[in-house]
Amino acid sequence: MKESISLAKHQQISKNFKIDYNNIRELFYEKVKVRSDEIFLICPGENVVELTYMELKPLIKNTYGIFRRLELKNKDRISLVFHNSPEFLILYFSALCFGLTVVPINPDIAPKEIRYIINDSKSKVIFYSNALEFKIKNIKNLDDVKLKKITSINDQEFSLKNEDSFEENEISVHDTAVMIYTSGTTGNPKGVILSHLNLLSDSKSISEWFHFDTKTRTLCILPLYHNNGQVTTLLAPLYQGGSTVIVQGKVSLLSFWDLVNRYDVTWTSVMASILSMLLSIPKERKDQTLKAILCGGQILTRTVQKQFEERFKIPIFEGYGLTETTSFSCINCFPAEKRRIGSVGKALPTNEMSILDKNSKDVGENNVGEICIRGYNVTIGYLGLKEKNENSFRDGWFHSGDFGWKDSDGFFYFQGREDFLIIKGGENIYPAELENVLYQHPDIVECAVIGIPDKLLGEDICAFVKCKEESKVSEIELKEFCKNNIGSYKQPQKIVIINLLDDLDDIPKGPTKKILYRELKKYYMENLSDN
Repeated sequence: MKESISLAKHQQISKNFKIDYNNIRELFYEKVKVRSDEIFLICPGENVVELTYMELKPLIKNTYGIFRRLELKNKDRISLVFHNSPEFLILYFSALCFGLTVVPINPDIAPKEIRYIINDSKSKVIFYSNALEFKIKNIKNLDDVKLKKITSINDQEFSLKNEDSFEENEISVHDTAVMIYTSGTTGNPKGVILSHLNLLSDSKSISEWFHFDTKTRTLCILPLYHNNGQVTTLLAPLYQGGSTVIVQGKVSLLSFWDLVNRYDVTWTSVMASILSMLLSIPKERKDQTLKAILCGGQILTRTVQKQFEERFKIPIFEGYGLTETTSFSCINCFPAEKRRIGSVGKALPTNEMSILDKNSKDVGENNVGEICIRGYNVTIGYLGLKEKNENSFRDGWFHSGDFGWKDSDGFFYFQGREDFLIIKGGENIYPAELENVLYQHPDIVECAVIGIPDKLLGEDICAFVKCKEESKVSEIELKEFCKNNIGSYKQPQKIVIINLLDDLDDIPKGPTKKILYRELKKYYMENLSDN
C-alpha cells in the first residue's frame, strides 16, 4: 500500500501485515490487467450471467454515467435493496470504484426498518430491483432521497457509453466503502462503518489463510447485503484473481451440490444451519473439487460437524467474527490436520485478539473473559453513536461483548453472547427488537423475548407476553401483528400468553425489576420445549 496508515489505537497491530492496494478499484483494475479474459463472476439462474474481468470493467465504468446523472459525488452514500443478483454486483463494484459508500439493505425487512436505515445513513439514492418496486414506493417519510429502479443487467443505461471522459475520484484507503447495519439492543440497527482498508485486509487474510489462487472458485449462497457474503466469497477470491459463483435470489439448498458440481466450485462459506439442512436432504455430492467449507455466525455442534464430514468428506473450518471486524477475525487452522476441533481457530494476520476482564486486563490462558480485537479489519466505529463507540472502543481494543477463552497454543474458544443475542439462521436478533414491536399492541402489558433451540436454524424465537385481564387476543392474532410490523426472519416461532398459564403468573424479575431472561428460558425448557 502506497499510503502511510494513520489509525485509531484499536486498529493498530504489532504484526507486519502489508496491504497491497489503496482501494478496491486499484485491486480490481490490477486483476483486470493480469486476468483479463478469465471468468470472474458467474450468476446461475433462468438467464445465466458470466462475466470475465474485462467484461465487468465497462459495465462498472458505464454505471458512472448513472451516478453522474443522479448528481452523486465522491463519498456520497447510496442504498442497495436487492437480493443476490448481477445488478447488485455491478452497482456494488461501480460504487466502490467511483468513490461512493454502499449501504446494502436486506430486502426482507419491514418497510419502516428500511426507512430507518435510509434516513439514518443519509443515503442520497435508493437503488432497488424491479421485484421490490411496490415495497420501496410505499415507504413513507423518506428524507429527500431519490429512487432508482434497476430492472436488469441488460438495461440500456448499463450499456451506454460515457458521453465524455471522466477523471476518476481519488479514493483513500481510509475512505468508507460500505456501511452494514446490524441489530441493536435499543431496537434500532447500528450502522457499522467499514473502510477500503477493512475490506482489503480481511479479504487478503482469508484468501491467504486458505491458500486461494487463480484456480479458486467460491460459491456464494450467503446474502450479499451481509459482510460475510461480500468478503469471504466475493472479495477474497478477487484478491487472488479467482472467481465466484453468486446464487441469485433466495437459495434452494436442493441445488447446492448441483451448483458445486456444474461450476467446479473449490470453496464456500456457510452458516451452521445450512450444514444441518444439507444433512436433512437425500442429495449427495457428485463433485471432486470442493476442498473446504468455512462456517461461522452460529454455534457449530460437534454432532453436525462429525456427521457432515463423514458423509460428504469435506472438512469444515469454524471461525469467529462480527460485522465490526469486517468478517472473520479468527479461523481454525488450514489444512484440516492442523485444526483444533471445538475451537474457532487462531487470529488472522490482519488482527490481534485477546481475552480481557472488565478492567481490560488479560485474564491469561484457559480463563473466560471478553473477546477483544484490534487490527486493520476493525471498524472505525458506529455511525452517530457516541456513547456506544466510547463503550465498545476503549483501551486500544474493540470490546465485542462476546465471551470465550484462549488455550496455550493460541486457539480461541467461543463461550457465549452478551445480552442474550438470538442468532436465527445466521441473522442477529436482539430481544429488544421484537419486544419494542410487541409493546405497540394495545393488549400487551409486558413481554420478554428469548431464543429457543432449533435443529435447523440453531435458534428460533419465543415471546412471552402478559396481556390485559379483559383481553381475548390469541397467539395467531399476535403472530399476525408481528408479521405486519417486523421483518420475516424476526417472526417468533411461539408466543406464550402468560394469562393462559397455570404455573406462571408473571414474567420473572429480580429485585430491581430487571427481567430474568435465564429464568424464563429455564421455564421454557422445562415446561414448553418439544426437545
